Amino acid sequence: MEMEIKTRHFTLKDDQREIVEAALEKLEKFIPRPIQGFKINIDHEAGRFTADGVLHLKNHEFRATGEAREPEFAVDAMFESLKKQLAKFKGRLTDRQKGEDGGLGRVMLDGEPAASGDEAIEGLVLPDLNVDEAKVRFTTGTLPFLVFRNAENLRLGVIYRRSDGVLGHMESEGN
Repeated sequence: MEMEIKTRHFTLKDDQREIVEAALEKLEKFIPRPIQGFKINIDHEAGRFTADGVLHLKNHEFRATGEAREPEFAVDAMFESLKKQLAKFKGRLTDRQKGEDGGLGRVMLDGEPAASGDEAIEGLVLPDLNVDEAKVRFTTGTLPFLVFRNAENLRLGVIYRRSDGVLGHMESEGN
């Protein structure tokens, strides 16, 4: 992978450069394809830092910008924006591979949408996600909650938005 970091009107210290590289490594878990290249420009003007990044995957390009008073925070804001874009992109690819038309929260019964009513639901198909992946998929979607199977402990989990705007997480007891 080709990685290019450019700065303007200041010099990026070695520890700051390591923070950028570590943030890119963390971002790789959200990327469904190998990274072909990553370019970041960090500018310093009037006491503000602006980080502009371009991430190149095969046949796709993602752009993001972050702004803050410190270069590390500007880079963090840029990586958060990239993370959201990549999670949404990965979700679309996953849904396409599974042959699903809809988004999250749909209950499937043996490949067909479950009938509504008082019938017992057997053969429920839920996405296997860890809590962080579930939170990302929920925030990129438009549904009021997300039901998933926690890939770490195989428990049923629900991600939802509380009335104060914070994400909530509930999980079943036992296996």
